[in-house]
Formats: sequence, C-alpha cells, structure tokens
Amino acid sequence: MPVPQELREKVEADILARNEVTARAMFGTVAYMVRGRMFAFWVGDGLVAKVPDRTRQDMLDRKAGVLFQGPQGRGFGEWLHVSLQKEEDLEACAVASRQSYEYVRGQPSRPPRKQARKQRR
Repeated sequence: MPVPQELREKVEADILARNEVTARAMFGTVAYMVRGRMFAFWVGDGLVAKVPDRTRQDMLDRKAGVLFQGPQGRGFGEWLHVSLQKEEDLEACAVASRQSYEYVRGQPSRPPRKQARKQRR
C-alpha cells in the first residue's frame, strides 16, 4: 500500500529542513542526498535509509524496520526499509532518516565523477 501523502509530507519536510540536503529523482522515485551521497529514498510503502550497523540492529530488534531487499531478494548493505503507513510509524522514520543523514554526512565527500570520453572512430 502506498505511503499516505500526509505522512510522506511530514517526513519529507523534516528531511529537507536539514543542512545540505537535496532531493533528486532516481530509480523512479525521490532520493535524498547530502554532500553528493544518497542517504534515503522512497519505496512503495515506506522509506529506505542507509544507517550505521548499531542503529540498523537496534531497529531490527525492535521490529521498527526490515533489511532492504535488493533485486536479488537479499539484504542490501547498510540499507534499512521502514514502513510508513500510520501515524505510529512516523517516529521510526524520523529516527532512520536522522541517523542516515548524520551517518552519510560524516563520511568523506566523494569527488565529482569524470565524464566518460567518447571514442572517435
């Protein structure tokens, strides 16, 4: 079931209020970036956030999120999927997005990617 618009707007306003955050269309959805690195994005029924190991394990233990499943159907790195279907889910989304932002923001900035040169024939 899709995320209710009112709940999504609350989470999005909280995310976009942080320093250096930009929203970008990626993977057919909206992703949030800080210092050129993605830290969260929307999926059909919630938010996926890149969180540190301790946060991820704590949220898994509390059943506040599940491992994000990549295309092969297995856990995908440091990414956690947090459902957002009702008001009670807002706190878990807020924690995940805040921890994700801090975690990714603290990582070294990535230099801009070089454009691939076209080969002449």
